[in-house]
Amino acid sequence: MSNFALLLNHKPDRYDNLNENEMIEIVKDYIAWVEELATEGIYQAGEKLIPEAGKTLVKTQNTIEVHDSPFTELKEILGGFMIIKADDYNHAIEIAKTCPHLIHNESLQIRQIHDVD
Repeated sequence: MSNFALLLNHKPDRYDNLNENEMIEIVKDYIAWVEELATEGIYQAGEKLIPEAGKTLVKTQNTIEVHDSPFTELKEILGGFMIIKADDYNHAIEIAKTCPHLIHNESLQIRQIHDVD
């Protein structure tokens, strides 16, 4: 089995107008999904990222510039990630299709993690 990262993108303002009960219901969906995958040995790790601006480092000819990000013109931001175990991309896709992120958002990205052993 290989590790795959599920990159959980969403619109920058996706959660801005939700009330507390709506947020709790969304969080419950994620928790239930993670608990089910964890009991099967599939879920490995994951974190929600803070929605405030992070930093982007840009290499120029003589220096490295630091910029605030994500930029306001972005259509999506990376809201978090999860690491899962799967046999291959097809298996990872089948697992990702059950992720509540696709109920509450429009997309997620799957990337295989390079095994350095």
